Amino acid sequence: MRRLLAVLVICGSLNSLLVWCVRPSQLGTALLIAWSLALIEMAGVSYLFRWGDQRISILTKKVEGIRHEETPAHVLLSPHDPFYQLALQINYLQTHQRKVQRKIAGQNQEFATLLDYLPIGVMVIDRYRKVELANPAMEQFLQQQISPRRHPFTQDVRQFELASLINSALSESATQHRVLKLPGTPHERTVDAQAIYTETSQDYFQVLVLLYDVTEVYAVEQMQVDFVSNASHELKTPVTAISGFAKTLLAGAKDDPEKLTEFLEIIDQQSERLVELINDVLTISHLESGNAVEAAEVPVGQQVEMQVSLLKPLAAINQVTLINQVPADLIAVTDQHKFDQILKNVLGNAIKYNRSGGSVTLTTAVTSQTWSLSIADTGVGISPQDQLRVFERFYRAEVSHSNQRVSGSGLGLAIVRELVESLNGKIDLQSHLDEGTTVTMTFPVSAPS
Repeated sequence: MRRLLAVLVICGSLNSLLVWCVRPSQLGTALLIAWSLALIEMAGVSYLFRWGDQRISILTKKVEGIRHEETPAHVLLSPHDPFYQLALQINYLQTHQRKVQRKIAGQNQEFATLLDYLPIGVMVIDRYRKVELANPAMEQFLQQQISPRRHPFTQDVRQFELASLINSALSESATQHRVLKLPGTPHERTVDAQAIYTETSQDYFQVLVLLYDVTEVYAVEQMQVDFVSNASHELKTPVTAISGFAKTLLAGAKDDPEKLTEFLEIIDQQSERLVELINDVLTISHLESGNAVEAAEVPVGQQVEMQVSLLKPLAAINQVTLINQVPADLIAVTDQHKFDQILKNVLGNAIKYNRSGGSVTLTTAVTSQTWSLSIADTGVGISPQDQLRVFERFYRAEVSHSNQRVSGSGLGLAIVRELVESLNGKIDLQSHLDEGTTVTMTFPVSAPS
């Protein structure tokens, strides 16, 4: 190319010399030569324009491909080419763009993965009140599949309080926060809802909706409130009785032998109630700190028979018949102390929450891998809403279906569940109102670790 330019320069120079230096007698020959040189120069210039247009066209297509996020091949030119540096910079630009695109794609993938597995419900609503983005957790909160296409948020948010929260953020241009209830399956959820107003410019804003599931937090708080209320009541009753009857005896009733015996029996009974409550609380405390399992071969049949005998007086008071169908020779590898606690709590509940003239039946089932103990009563049963919470610590149904109120700490079944799980077992409760309750505990045949 440089040689072509040199030839054109020489042709131009020769034309100039011929014009100024030619003699009149040689004018015809000079004109012929000049025309020839001019044609050569014109042909060279035309070639240069076509060559330049070709280079510019190649580079233009390259830039257009980059602009449309395509991946055209690099333009390779000779280092002596006048367009070499321009082509080199365009190639560098494309390489940089590819790196940026890969980085953005990776970040987008990470962001999408994070949103997919984030337990927090996320929804982005634009200024036109349309959903731009929502993650799977939000679908679970709203109990509805959310379309990936932009659409009004009211198609998904049908709970009044949440919709009102979002509308307030959009209309007031301010972040809103509220704890509210969302319907769900099998039970409603308590969520901490935030509608965060974000403004990137005067004409563009979004509302970011975040839903945190705080059901368990509120349930724990409620359990603590229930426990304090229940424990206060359970402690106050026997303490008041003990104090009242003790003062009555000191005031002179001790001189009456019949009253003395009667009041001392009441004091003794109320003292046992206090000891039972304290023991339940201590048991829960020990379970939280964790205690080792002392596994050994235990004569389960004999232990069941012993507990049945110990609880027969309680069953007689409640007019409940105990039917023990557990084989006396049944032996299993377990922790005897924990098994006794489990049996005492479940069997005691079956008696206390039974009806007059009812019965409690104990049965077992053994397979090659597991053995189980079932305790079925014919009592008042447990309502479906209470069945969801009977194994929670400190929870106790206030009143049964028959308005039967049984004293207790509300820790019995919570203790049973944790003891069963510490033995690698499972507990199942089936209950129907006015028909009774069956509690089945299944344990592995091998020794618990």
